[in-house]
Amino acid sequence: MKLNVGDFYENIQCENFRDPETSRIRVRPLDGQNLPTDILIECSKSERESHPPGTKFITKNVKVCKKTDGRIYLRAKDQFIEKIG
Repeated sequence: MKLNVGDFYENIQCENFRDPETSRIRVRPLDGQNLPTDILIECSKSERESHPPGTKFITKNVKVCKKTDGRIYLRAKDQFIEKIG
């Protein structure tokens, strides 16, 4: 799937997980939302780390962004994610 820098996606459900490469707790979109599930969502470190891996969250919207090294990622609005269910 081609993501365009600057695009927004609304009401994204996501989950936190332990990144095997860095051992850090990260957040990624859940399947079935027209987003790749291997892309990272930048959000509040305290919120993503205060719950065990596999916790489900929702964010009002995410923006497609690009790091200086060229990696594409999603940034949660105001870095806010909310635990669901």
